Amino acid sequence: MSRHKAHIVAALLMLIAALLTASIAAGQTADRKVPEQARHLAPAPASLRLYVFDCGKLKIADTSVYGFAPKDLATTDMPVPCFLAAHPKGTLIWDTGVLPDRLLTSGGSVTQGNPGSSAMATVARPLKAQLAEAGYAPGEITYLALSHCHWDHTANANDFAGATWLVRQEERDAMFTQPPAFARCLTPENYGALKDSKTVILNRDEYDVFGDGTVIIKSAPGHTPGHQVLFVKLRKTGPVLLSGDLYHYPEERTEHRVPKTDFNREQTAASRLAIEAFLKKTGAQLWIQHDFTANAKLKKAPAYYE
Repeated sequence: MSRHKAHIVAALLMLIAALLTASIAAGQTADRKVPEQARHLAPAPASLRLYVFDCGKLKIADTSVYGFAPKDLATTDMPVPCFLAAHPKGTLIWDTGVLPDRLLTSGGSVTQGNPGSSAMATVARPLKAQLAEAGYAPGEITYLALSHCHWDHTANANDFAGATWLVRQEERDAMFTQPPAFARCLTPENYGALKDSKTVILNRDEYDVFGDGTVIIKSAPGHTPGHQVLFVKLRKTGPVLLSGDLYHYPEERTEHRVPKTDFNREQTAASRLAIEAFLKKTGAQLWIQHDFTANAKLKKAPAYYE
């Protein structure tokens, strides 16, 4: 090979190496700027799907507030699930966990209590990581709805401040009125960003989220001023109602016991009667969100119900 040709070949090799280096650097920059979960979003499903996420566990120190001695209950522990309803027209996140993802920076589980509560919470996996495995990112969620404002349902609410918040006026007031209208909504640092979210105030008993009867938020006040439950009509699984904290233990339902700490116990009793009638009318399963035994049997994301 002539010296001239050798120079040409060397120059081409240097150019190729430079282009490869630039490409790798650009890819690394893109990875830093765009989270992995934001670049692999799940396509809209053909029909409604319901994902169940493991958002932690509560160890309850005092069961007497629920009207039971520990020996009266199958277990005193409570799971803390979060849910995602994925619809052809959008997505709805329902409840956001007990401890914020920012506490799980080490990658291990975290145990922590909360002011005003004797319960201890343990969380092993971040909600955002579980969402990513299912193909979703907080910034892409269409709607956020919280069953109510307590700490074990609102921990990661700020991450969904870009979604449209579906809330009862009474609950929003309880969360942001100063002094608080309801003292047990004690973690504004976890949900405070919702104050500036696009918000739809729900002022009727039922709110049809996607307009086709498959995802309906129902009013069920009593546990908190604007407590609500979620009805989903799944094509294969059938209708399901997510309880929020209408009940905590299944024994509350069978023994007709209302927790002593509910905001308005008479309202809770009335809401339970109305929801039981709705369950009978629709044939829906009731998923008591804090029912440890029942929750353990549910398949968790990225698997889903449809």
